[in-house]
Amino acid sequence: MSDPVEFVTDHEPWNAVDGLEATCRAAIVKAIARMESVREGTAVILFTCDGTVRALNAQYRSKDRPTNVLAFPAPESEGYPGDIALAYETCLEEAEAAGIALLDRAAHLALHGFLHLNGYTHEDEDDAAAMEALETEALSEIGIADPYLSPVRE
Repeated sequence: MSDPVEFVTDHEPWNAVDGLEATCRAAIVKAIARMESVREGTAVILFTCDGTVRALNAQYRSKDRPTNVLAFPAPESEGYPGDIALAYETCLEEAEAAGIALLDRAAHLALHGFLHLNGYTHEDEDDAAAMEALETEALSEIGIADPYLSPVRE
């Protein structure tokens, strides 16, 4: 299998988060080992700012506000799973509110986005439970506490 993710950083504060790419990749690799199927190709994760995510959210979801993570599944014909964007300021606020490291929050959200690219949803209780269990197990394997025990919810 090729590298499941590629990282692009266009917002300088992300560069101060030690181990960001390695930790996000590790969480995703641990989840892949538990997944029944994974889309071929390399997903792209963009570490960006609230302004960029707000613009993407407005353009593609008609929601003129930033959010923590956006996932854009690519059509099967594109040959890669799709793109993910994480908003620095929102992720930092959520990490601080939950009393957790920004690294842990970012790893969770990168994994969350990757699962969306691979067809996982949280539209109903059963789907949400399956997605949360996969996230929790993968994160636990790399030493990150259950994100669903903190006060910050998706």
